[in-house]
Amino acid sequence: MTGATPGAPGPYRGGPPAAAGWAGPVPPPYPAGPYPPAGHPQPGYAQPGYPQVAFAPNPYGPPAGPAPQPKQRVSSALSGARLLAWVGGAVTLLGVVMLLVLAASRGWFSIEVRLIAGAVLGAALVGVGAWLHRRETARAGALALAATGFATLYLVTAAATAGYGYLPAVPALVIALLVAGAGLAIADRWRSQLLGAAVTGGAALLAPAVAHDWLLVALVLVLQVASVAVVLRRSWPVLMLVAAAGPVLYGSIVVAGYTGGGAGDRATAIGLALAVLTVATGTAVPAARRLPVGPVGVLVGAASSATLVVGVGLAGWGGAAVVAAGALVMAGFAALPGLDRRLRTVAATAAVLGLLVATGTALDGRGSTVTLVVLAEAIVAGVLAAVLRSRFALVTSMVFGGLAVISALVDAAPLGALVRFPAPPYIVDGLADTGRLVSAASVSALVLVLAGTLLVSGGKVGWVRPDASAAALWVPIGLVGLYGAAGLVVEPALLVSPDRTGFTAGHALVTVSWTVAALVLLARGISRPALRVAGLVLVAAAVAKLVLFDLVALDGFARVGAFLGAGLVLLAAGTRYTRLVAEAERDAAAPPG
Repeated sequence: MTGATPGAPGPYRGGPPAAAGWAGPVPPPYPAGPYPPAGHPQPGYAQPGYPQVAFAPNPYGPPAGPAPQPKQRVSSALSGARLLAWVGGAVTLLGVVMLLVLAASRGWFSIEVRLIAGAVLGAALVGVGAWLHRRETARAGALALAATGFATLYLVTAAATAGYGYLPAVPALVIALLVAGAGLAIADRWRSQLLGAAVTGGAALLAPAVAHDWLLVALVLVLQVASVAVVLRRSWPVLMLVAAAGPVLYGSIVVAGYTGGGAGDRATAIGLALAVLTVATGTAVPAARRLPVGPVGVLVGAASSATLVVGVGLAGWGGAAVVAAGALVMAGFAALPGLDRRLRTVAATAAVLGLLVATGTALDGRGSTVTLVVLAEAIVAGVLAAVLRSRFALVTSMVFGGLAVISALVDAAPLGALVRFPAPPYIVDGLADTGRLVSAASVSALVLVLAGTLLVSGGKVGWVRPDASAAALWVPIGLVGLYGAAGLVVEPALLVSPDRTGFTAGHALVTVSWTVAALVLLARGISRPALRVAGLVLVAAAVAKLVLFDLVALDGFARVGAFLGAGLVLLAAGTRYTRLVAEAERDAAAPPG
């Protein structure tokens, strides 16, 4: 350090070394304080006007110090402590139950003393939990203590009502609501969704011991309403589902019991079902914009469960009106602007299910009428799918149409009556059932219209294409259309001539009509591949029917007529179609102008 003058330029005190060639500015001396002070060059970092100072790395590594505690080990210990606290709470609750039961069986103390002791214990546990919650390290145990305290208060209330018969239902209901409100307030203040769910779930589990029938549903509905503010304030989806579970479960059970009673009971069932629907939907509307989609979707899907139960229990037009009201509410929810697409799908599905149940409930026992109405609903949904290009509407049309076609095949227009003669219900003891034949012909007509609607709407949304990749969709639709077309011919033929002649003539006409329809499709399909494919498929179906059915089931002139008619039409179709294709190719190859 000899030769270094305080304040003179140098490598340690005065700035850059006075080396030959240095022309940069000379910084002021470092002030007293830790090295290097703020605003001066840091080792290893170049700054304008200062030379870069580099230091060799420490060959001995970083300085030794205490090894950090692994976070995983601390987290595991904390989880074990929480589990221990909650297990302790469960054991405490069992002790309270045993104390109440044992005191009652052995006559220990008076009823008032037992209840007061239990209430004091519950309040003390909540108070201790509140005192411990002030320290961050004790908050896990504080939650367990508070939850145990509120559960103890619930148990005391239940014992006072159902166990000892000491409290009437209404005062017990008020006490339970006060306990739940206090628990929700503390959970909100502590920002603990776990405590809020425990308090609300405990109240719902206690509810059957405190109230019965309509009062039970009223209790859990009030709990759900009380929890809405906390749910929305804190965005707690678990609390929302726990609070909604009670009304959905108890509401469905209670209204099912009321539907078998008199007029007053039925009115009560309808009122309770609509109340459950209203509270659930009223919760879901604001929650849809603040909470995750999954929990809100569960709530929306379960909102109309009570109305479905009432509809099935009441039957007739009264039950159908209740179910239809639920379907309208779900449709209104689905139409809310800005709603998530998945929630819209859930609500629309619930509305469609309600419409289907309402239809079956209103027309219970009227098989053909139900089939006709559901077919009409399927056609309307198919038209909407084509106009709006809505895949959901198309799926709805397929579901409704599939159910209606199954009903038609089994009962309304049975397939067995179309391929055998005589076969009930069309021909019974040699006489035609005119009413059944007219109804079956109407069903067959709607089945044919449905098939055409599904093909058109499927093409609009891009699901039906003239290639093999879409065959799994358009082949079943085509078979349904052929079934409807066959019934629409055979059933009127049996109306005109309810004997073997009418049956065979009808089937011969079916074969010829299929062939004519194939010719029309082929002629229109010169420039439209979808129609051309449909025409070729229909030709194959007509030929298959000739060989597999007409050759065996028909006889006499009907068989000859079917083969001659179909053959001549196919011959004409082949000739005409060949000429049309040739003309189309010639026009395509001709130069423009």
